[in-house]
Amino acid sequence: MNTSQTRRRRIASLLIIACALAVGASTGVRLAAYGVPFALLTACVLGIASSSLWLYSHIDAALTSTTHRCRAPYCTVQVRMRHVSAADSLRWQEIAAAHPTHDTR
Repeated sequence: MNTSQTRRRRIASLLIIACALAVGASTGVRLAAYGVPFALLTACVLGIASSSLWLYSHIDAALTSTTHRCRAPYCTVQVRMRHVSAADSLRWQEIAAAHPTHDTR
């Protein structure tokens, strides 16, 4: 992975964290207007921020990953990878297509 890809990944990670904190903080501001106790407010903000972080991380993983599946009917074997070279992706695609259960040898 080159430096520009690493830089993009770091920026994306920081944006994901910032969005999660913004969602948690906005909820905290809205709850504080109703006089919610600080301990309860903190728990709510941290819970919402962590849930948002989980959601944004999974969206990022879904958008940036490649999945190779076995082509046999009703087979559930799949290989999911992120940030790999084209040669590695091709190798894993071949492995997913010819895993031991469907090997014809």
